[in-house]
Amino acid sequence: MVAYNWTLFQGFPVYFKNGTMYKNNESPFGNQRHSFEETPLSEKEKENIHTVDGNYKFMYAINNQFPGPTVVVYENQTVKVRVYNNLANEAVTLHWHGMFQSKTPWMDGSSMISQCPILPGQMFTYKFIANPPGTHWYHSHHGAMRREGLHGAFIVIPRQGKERTDIPKVDKDVLFLTQDWVFNKNDAQTAEEQNWFLLQFSDNFDTAECTTSRFTYDGSLSTLLRLYNNALINGKSKSFASDSSVNQRSVPLEMFNVTLNSKTRFQIMKTGSTGEYKISFDEHKMLLIGTDGYDLSPIWIDYLFINPAETYDVIVFANNTPGNYWIRVQTNEVMDQNHNRVDPNVSFALLHYQEVEVYYPDSKRKECAEFDSCVIANSHWSPITMSKWEPCAQYLSVADMRAPADDNRVSPIAVPESLEDFQEVFLNFHFNGSALLFGRPAVNAIHFKNPPVPLQDSPEIVNERNVVCNNTDMYQCGEFCRCTHVIKLASKKVTQIVLLNENGISGGPSHPVHLHGNHFHVLKYASGEINKTTGFTQGPTQDIQFSSDFRSAQWRNSSWNFGNVPGINIENPPKNDTIMVPFRGYVIIRFRTDNPGFWLMHCHLEAHMDIGMAVVLQVGEISEQPKPPKDFPKCSNFKRESLYKSESKEHFNSFLQLPGRQTFI
Repeated sequence: MVAYNWTLFQGFPVYFKNGTMYKNNESPFGNQRHSFEETPLSEKEKENIHTVDGNYKFMYAINNQFPGPTVVVYENQTVKVRVYNNLANEAVTLHWHGMFQSKTPWMDGSSMISQCPILPGQMFTYKFIANPPGTHWYHSHHGAMRREGLHGAFIVIPRQGKERTDIPKVDKDVLFLTQDWVFNKNDAQTAEEQNWFLLQFSDNFDTAECTTSRFTYDGSLSTLLRLYNNALINGKSKSFASDSSVNQRSVPLEMFNVTLNSKTRFQIMKTGSTGEYKISFDEHKMLLIGTDGYDLSPIWIDYLFINPAETYDVIVFANNTPGNYWIRVQTNEVMDQNHNRVDPNVSFALLHYQEVEVYYPDSKRKECAEFDSCVIANSHWSPITMSKWEPCAQYLSVADMRAPADDNRVSPIAVPESLEDFQEVFLNFHFNGSALLFGRPAVNAIHFKNPPVPLQDSPEIVNERNVVCNNTDMYQCGEFCRCTHVIKLASKKVTQIVLLNENGISGGPSHPVHLHGNHFHVLKYASGEINKTTGFTQGPTQDIQFSSDFRSAQWRNSSWNFGNVPGINIENPPKNDTIMVPFRGYVIIRFRTDNPGFWLMHCHLEAHMDIGMAVVLQVGEISEQPKPPKDFPKCSNFKRESLYKSESKEHFNSFLQLPGRQTFI
């Protein structure tokens, strides 16, 4: 909501009045106290305004664009992106979400894992091979900055001759980036509020009124952190509430133009930091054809759930009466803290047939009925649960989807040839605390902390017991364990990971978990124990035996070891790089460890990751990993040994324990 004159290096606040967009322009005839005059914006100026939701807010941008510039390349092309950090205070990195980074793990873009952060005033050049093809994206991976502007689409087009023949040919592709947006707070503030357990006061610190939690269909917490404002679609949103400001009601909606009988592929990406959305096109179906850049056997659906970091490709057929139709982006908050039903928040975009004028439609969303049922994709709740809410709908989890017939021939599911060819890991993404400390995000009861040097550049740090820990080496851990959590996996082995979400308490959310540098097949989805009367999750899955501290887990039935789990799909499972781990349930994923490196695996709810819900998978021995270039940037701690020699250790520690300081051992 600011117009910038880049020649004069000056900005002018923008506002709406009587349907016209004005800017506050300083009058050249003003006195010492200054005076301002209203100036209507030119059409060119309007094109460069980030209206967003009509509020004024400090935000980030890439090349003055929000969302950031779309990068489109061909499969297996070499990509070079030069990043200049012109921010005043913040370091930054860019993660190329979904890229394998084979033989270039130091170009993954995860701060202090693959590289040093790019400091203000510095430049860094990313160079890597674009693979795999499909709908991907990029975003900042240092601190909490992604939602506020540092993200964009990264599209990798398949090489000629690899086009799909099992789907209709589309007339055009369009991007659909959707995210949560909070206009009165920045992401760093939100993350710190969660870290210090201040979210219950964050509606208004002056009154100390608690923020009310909202719940999803099975009684689990919504992943949408308070406060919630409108969702953005391609950086735009509009309020229809009568108590909103003129700016909020006047800013433009995102509009997608189609022509009668055309076919449009929507490349949908959930780029925000929190929250799950339910997307639908009024009076139009979607043909679901892909997820996370990978092909799916086509499925006609009416609704699509999407979580942070996930991408989906759908084809919309413009085969209805020419007009204007709502595209709905709805939250999954369906109950208040007393489990009373509430109306979810809904944001809008416009599907516009170019044969008619633009107007606000009166279209209706589809009502699921016995004679006209619905198909709802990417549900992570139990069918028993969902039948209580929408009995006339078919709910599909990711594990219910299927890869095309040819896909398993080109990229087959990893099947072990012997017991020695198989390794299995249980990873519990949960909230862990102690008698004195409220639960905070963790993996296997370990709260992730960045190392002092990037692992990929200085791999020998994994041998430092004062820095790195895991479930077999807890040297530095007490009741509350915070360290650089690294799990070592042997290379070139079939690796099965059981992703869990259990903390022994009745409340908590599901978690969207993303694995860097790899894709995986989704073999099975399982919910927790469901109350068949209410549909609520009332206990953990009975398939898993947890330790008392939830730091380790195993199959309750030992015959399930070595990949012998009943109900897994090894014929045509879908491929993903992000998966939603259901509250008190589990997901089984499998891949072959053929990409040596240090790969971050984390919850993609930004505050959860920043506070500690992450783990690094070390694939292969250090000797097997490719070495970064000799001139690769380095960073580390600086410790003056003379300080220890000239001062007694007791005096030094007493200095560090002064208010506002920490003791490091």
